[in-house]
Amino acid sequence: MKLSRNENLTPEKKINISEIIGQKSLVAYFQPIMSVTGKKTLGLEGLIRGIKPGTEQLISPKLLFDTAYEEGLATELDRACRDKVLAAFKRYYDADQDLLLFINLDTSIIDEVGGSNYLNEQVNQSGINPKNIVIEINESKALDTFALTQFVTTYKEYGFLIALDDVGAGFSNMDRIAELKPDIVKIDRSIIKSMDFIYHKQEVFKSLVNLTNKIGALIIAEGVETKQEAIQILKLGGQVIQGYYFSKPKKDFILDDEIIKKTAHVVDEYKALLLKEMDDYNRKCLAYTQTVNCMINAIAMAKGSEAEFDRQLLECIEASGLVDCAYILDEAGIQCSETVGAKNIGACEKLVFHSAKIGVDHSIKNFYYNLVKRKQDTYITEPYVSMATGSLCITYSKVFKHLNKKYILCVDFLEKQQNLFVS
Repeated sequence: MKLSRNENLTPEKKINISEIIGQKSLVAYFQPIMSVTGKKTLGLEGLIRGIKPGTEQLISPKLLFDTAYEEGLATELDRACRDKVLAAFKRYYDADQDLLLFINLDTSIIDEVGGSNYLNEQVNQSGINPKNIVIEINESKALDTFALTQFVTTYKEYGFLIALDDVGAGFSNMDRIAELKPDIVKIDRSIIKSMDFIYHKQEVFKSLVNLTNKIGALIIAEGVETKQEAIQILKLGGQVIQGYYFSKPKKDFILDDEIIKKTAHVVDEYKALLLKEMDDYNRKCLAYTQTVNCMINAIAMAKGSEAEFDRQLLECIEASGLVDCAYILDEAGIQCSETVGAKNIGACEKLVFHSAKIGVDHSIKNFYYNLVKRKQDTYITEPYVSMATGSLCITYSKVFKHLNKKYILCVDFLEKQQNLFVS
């Protein structure tokens, strides 16, 4: 079973783990998992604390479980923890039979007890429907992949839901998502932390959202601690959130309206942010359009041949602080100018990034295909990391004519990653 952080724990180095298990000297805590867009509590994750017998002193989770492993009692402790969590959850279940209980299974013991059916019997004896139980699996701790897959298949047939936990942390294997076909994927705090202003984390999260949507799974963002992180999750397609921002784990958790109000507040601020970003985007597009039109006008006024394109583009770029680089394609999508500007604004020196040269074929790229094949006049890409400079940019492409020939001007504009400013 999982334990939360930042507890006042006993510093003792030795505990009687047999006594703790025998007396079930354990206490269940719960942390809500919120459907933000649905403005409701989707479920509760059951967490556990050990208590020193005869006292109210909490035992270090590491000490509790390390001792159990050392003394060969990991299975017994895991089962005792689930007993406590199931019994404590029953009153929430009786009040709301749509509520899910997320329980953590120590997958390192599946190799030994995967076919014992003990967990299924525990749940049946608790009076809770298996369809309300989400078994959280950290696949990296399971050594026997076959046993783990068999366990997941069996418990899905019983009606349990399967969640893959801590995805994105450490050595989590993405191929296990395909193997285990989880109902839920929980994204680790290591991805969520500071995601509101770290572009690479945003792209990882967005990819995981796309993946889970396509396989019919639900994504849950774990460890959300700030409003900015919660809003960024909504912005990138996530809808279900767990973390300190909504509530720390509590022994006597109350399903009250305050948490629901907090979800509504996040949604309202997200809507306001969308409107602001739309206004900002429109202003940026106007500035981009003016810059691109100036470049096209400069080329037209110069009356030069393709050989003059580089000089004309460079003069325009030097007058603008927005442009990363620019280049021109002919009607077939073949680059007919150099990539101008990249070397003049401190382009990335890593060898993986290279400016495209004259003669490179861009005909399969979106900014060419959408213009020529779909007969659009302009096209603006989503932000991406430029292979020319390693900078975050967007490409604005526009069709123009010069000396009775059709060309496409492609301009990469620098995109600065901004923090989400919310009240």
